[in-house]
Amino acid sequence: MQRLFGTVAAVAGCVVVFGSWAAEQTFYKSVQPDGSVVYGDAPTKGAVRTDKIKVPVDNLGSDADAAAAKRALEINREKLLQEVTARDALRRKLDNQIAEAARRVKEAEAARESGRNIGVGDREGRHLSPQYWDRQNKLALALRQARTALDRLKAERDSLR
Repeated sequence: MQRLFGTVAAVAGCVVVFGSWAAEQTFYKSVQPDGSVVYGDAPTKGAVRTDKIKVPVDNLGSDADAAAAKRALEINREKLLQEVTARDALRRKLDNQIAEAARRVKEAEAARESGRNIGVGDREGRHLSPQYWDRQNKLALALRQARTALDRLKAERDSLR
């Protein structure tokens, strides 16, 4: 009886060990001293660093499981394609907004440059009038706001990459 129990325990242990062994496969990623990466079934000699990678093996039990897994993959693919399409549309929209914002920055720079010219009524004796400085401040603020809007749009577009 003990011998039978020992045999059953040994077989059960083998099933557990070999069952888990069949459920995943192990690969090694070895980084060489020159920075190149080698993938293989065993670690590469002389590697600076080696990482163990375990990959689950697909053990589908039936055709129904396979069909369900295939359908899940198709759904994921459709979702990914929709996300890519939406991201591309958003990127095109942002590119148009960036072009418009860049045009506004150039206009604000030109306005600030032309606003620096001293005109009639901009002097009070030897000093520039408060109206002149008020105009300079407003033009500088408009330029800062235009640049900030452009930078925000560029950052938003860059986050899509």
